[in-house]
Amino acid sequence: MEREKRQEFSARITQANRTELLVIVYEITQEELREALDAYTKQKMQHFDISLQNAQKFLNELMGTLNYQYKISYQLFSIYRFINKKIVEARLKKQNTDLEECIHLLEKLRVAYAQIASKDMEGPMMANVQKLYSGLTYGRNALSEVSVDGNGGHRGLYA
Repeated sequence: MEREKRQEFSARITQANRTELLVIVYEITQEELREALDAYTKQKMQHFDISLQNAQKFLNELMGTLNYQYKISYQLFSIYRFINKKIVEARLKKQNTDLEECIHLLEKLRVAYAQIASKDMEGPMMANVQKLYSGLTYGRNALSEVSVDGNGGHRGLYA
């Protein structure tokens, strides 16, 4: 994954509550699968395999978050297991078959969780992190991104 994308996801994770975090994990998994497809079309098979491996790691994280006290968890597990099977097949056969379908399934789940996240008023899971404010400014020849630390540069314990 590109450095800028990683930084964007990292910044979002620090500000996310539990539901938003699930949405982010779905997005990262989809991004890794898209990168695998891109690597396949460019015949970069090592990058293809690494992206699929990363997608599997995030998919395993989604499987680990399931709460089996709810019946829907079993259905979600079946979907995750199906996607994992398709990723394993793609890695073994070195083909991109069914990866688009996996991205589509993850997108449906991401949209559903995004709707739930919009109604979730719980605070961020991570405490004592920087508040991030960013925007764009116009320079002489370019558009620049500006980030401002909302904590005034103070983090950690106060004495």
